[in-house]
Amino acid sequence: MNSRRQLEQTAGPPRLPKHAQKKEDSSSKVEDKEMAAILASMDTVTVEDAEAGSLSWQLTDVVMQMEQYACTGAKLKELVRTTYNKSVEDQNFAKVGARLCGEMATHEVDGVKLRSEVLTRLQEDFKKKESLHASDGAVFLGFVTLLCELFGVLHINGEPMKALVGPVYDTLMELLSSKCVSNDEVLCCTMQLEHIGQTLERNDSSRMSTLMGKVRDCALGKNTTPFSRCLIMEIVERHANGWEPLPQDVSEYYSSTLEKLMSEK
Repeated sequence: MNSRRQLEQTAGPPRLPKHAQKKEDSSSKVEDKEMAAILASMDTVTVEDAEAGSLSWQLTDVVMQMEQYACTGAKLKELVRTTYNKSVEDQNFAKVGARLCGEMATHEVDGVKLRSEVLTRLQEDFKKKESLHASDGAVFLGFVTLLCELFGVLHINGEPMKALVGPVYDTLMELLSSKCVSNDEVLCCTMQLEHIGQTLERNDSSRMSTLMGKVRDCALGKNTTPFSRCLIMEIVERHANGWEPLPQDVSEYYSSTLEKLMSEK
């Protein structure tokens, strides 16, 4: 769905999320040269690298730098804090951040486990998802994206973490809870359903039925834009097709329609 990705990547410049501004003091600025180098390397990793089944050399290089940096429990916590905040403040980086956390999931030093640190931060933001959504929509989109992408990469014994199934559903429902759901919110929801919808439904089909009902309701909203309706109808068809790719002619129809609507913005 190239049209979806094109719109997603036209988002505004990344900024420090409000909740991070409150939590982190002036010492949070990256003064550590090693960390600064890791952040610079992270910026070389593309979404395509993050989506690939095998590790690209860029991804491999960043993972090696992260492993070398996280040689103490304190440094591992700092690595998680920095990667998490970068992912939340820049929605386009969230997929890369999630893949990096997935590759480092089992890293442990001084009794500190990377996966546990990431899950703790997710839990903190999940508990305040409603207020975060209301106060800073852009940061909430980053959180939703990171949570869903982590659900897609964090596995235990080859299976997705069941503890994340409920929070992912709850967060996607919250994403569509506004009286006037924005294009960005619809895009975020449908993009994530494209990636993890099948796995979510396999783990809780009843909640998927509820979520897809909410998605369809959004299409009927009087303030829903033609662009959002097109995104919704495409994901509804994907769901009806068992999440399998749509026939080429149908996919091309949606792609061309989205491109036309994007050009009219």
